[in-house]
Amino acid sequence: MSTQGDSYQRIFQRIGISLVAGVVATGVLWLLKLSRGVIPQLETIRFLDRVADATAKATGLPGSLSHGWLWHLCIGILLWGILFGIMLPVLPGRRYWVKGCAFGIIAGLLTMLLVMPLAGAGYFGMDLALLDPIVSLVYHIIYGATLGVVYSLLAGRQASTG
Repeated sequence: MSTQGDSYQRIFQRIGISLVAGVVATGVLWLLKLSRGVIPQLETIRFLDRVADATAKATGLPGSLSHGWLWHLCIGILLWGILFGIMLPVLPGRRYWVKGCAFGIIAGLLTMLLVMPLAGAGYFGMDLALLDPIVSLVYHIIYGATLGVVYSLLAGRQASTG
């Protein structure tokens, strides 16, 4: 017999797992950001510095890359991590990595509609180079796929231990 407390427990359990997965997925994106000097194809990530800086300014933080990337960390871990845990049952797909990719697309589109205009890049990054919004969407999909894979590993491990 399932009680309402059991369903809340499952929701909080999903959110806890997805927060940890959010830490890992955000870390993967940070590694990609740090590799931009090594891999020339990642030079378009420079516009993310502008987005991070503009987001910090729009939220009242002093404009600087460190504040912007701190804000980016909070969004990647807290906002997207919690939302992934909540949305997991309604995301399309049977495998967690597919659900993660779908979530990454949603997060990428929301970024293009809400954050990019704050950074002066226009809706969908129309004021940027053509490759910049595409790279942003790809990074969000990488983030989502990582989120899903890590969630799957943690949820599987948790299911086998408890």
